[in-house]
Amino acid sequence: MLHQRFVPAPPDLQPWLEATVVVDCPAELAQSQFPAMVTSMLVVRRAGQVICHGAQVPAAAWMSASTCATVYAHQGRVHAVGLLLRPEAAAALFAGACGAVNAIRPMAELAGTRWAAVERGVLAAADDDARLDVLCQFIRATAAPPSDCEVRRLQALALLTAACRADEGAGQHMGLSKRQFERRFVAHWGMAPKQFQVIARLNSTLWHALANAPSGQGAELAVDQGYYDQSHMGRDVRRLAGQPLQALVQDTRTPLSTHWPLQIGAQTQPKPLHKTCQESQSSAGARRR
Repeated sequence: MLHQRFVPAPPDLQPWLEATVVVDCPAELAQSQFPAMVTSMLVVRRAGQVICHGAQVPAAAWMSASTCATVYAHQGRVHAVGLLLRPEAAAALFAGACGAVNAIRPMAELAGTRWAAVERGVLAAADDDARLDVLCQFIRATAAPPSDCEVRRLQALALLTAACRADEGAGQHMGLSKRQFERRFVAHWGMAPKQFQVIARLNSTLWHALANAPSGQGAELAVDQGYYDQSHMGRDVRRLAGQPLQALVQDTRTPLSTHWPLQIGAQTQPKPLHKTCQESQSSAGARRR
């Protein structure tokens, strides 16, 4: 039986984390399938091997945002703990994450020499809750003053706010032309603002469809998520998640679902992009006051 556990992010880390997660996949589950995502993941694997695009995934790795569905093949039982990072968090915490998309980085490469002690702490911890605590403390220590991580996070939120504006107005309030703004956005996230918006909408759609199944799969969901119609939504889901929405929802109801990441997402339900923009505007207003 597949065991996966969603744990809400500690209140002080909610600006940085969508959630913390424990996953224990039996050997019978041959793979995990992820949709395109605007969030990224920090994962420490305690058992098993994972292969992506023919290469072995490091036991402690950061998986970037992605622009397409991704399949991770398993070898043996896979037991891991991890953090789901908010879109604006990764590059603010780790310089090497800036501009990375469809990428996997060893945490030792991303975080430097201080990571070795963190990984030892995770592996030595008595249980999964203690392991997650070690990872959360690592994020706290990384973001704490005198680090400028919080400044970089707010700058990233400002870019997201600009991305929500009309195409011609994007970036103008930052003193940038549309082309300059798009270059800066791509340098930060590795994808254009429009592509980010499409994937963020897909993520919100999938999470809401699963959380509200079977009622949350039709025309009303499409309208709520900002699609022209149900056909438009269906095309995006097939293109970016790999299967029709109904098939994805049905698969998550099976005991050994390769789409278990969608089950986690349904519990997490990250803020839609327009909510993230509102948060950024509120933060900017608070700083001005």
